[in-house]
Amino acid sequence: MTPSTWEHLEAEFRRFPILKGQPASAEEVEKTASVLGLPFPDDYRDFLLRYGAAIVGPYPIFGLRPVEPMGNDWSVVEINRRLREDRWPGIDEWLIISQDHAGNPMGFASDGQVWISDHGHLSVIAKDFEAFILGSLKLSGAEAP
Repeated sequence: MTPSTWEHLEAEFRRFPILKGQPASAEEVEKTASVLGLPFPDDYRDFLLRYGAAIVGPYPIFGLRPVEPMGNDWSVVEINRRLREDRWPGIDEWLIISQDHAGNPMGFASDGQVWISDHGHLSVIAKDFEAFILGSLKLSGAEAP
């Protein structure tokens, strides 16, 4: 991500520190990617190394550390397992990183874009993780989820 995007996130978390978790280690991130059997885009990997997990704008960003306002739904491993067990349409090859308020999963496909599965209707919501973050923060020029 660009330095500007990181600064926007840092400003958000200075205002609302409860919305971020604690940093994850590189070893934990690599192990989690291996457990899920899915590649982690560099920006998402860096996000986990800095914050572990977080709420950005209205969306949870699932990760490796608890975030109090997210309750028990913060683990990227558990969310991915649960949605696959539920046979949610269209997500078999995705890395699920978030959900909207209706519970529709959002995640990375192999093309690096962020997609949403709205009960089987699949659509791109951001060209990459950085665009997803900027849209979640509702910054001008960003694609909004």
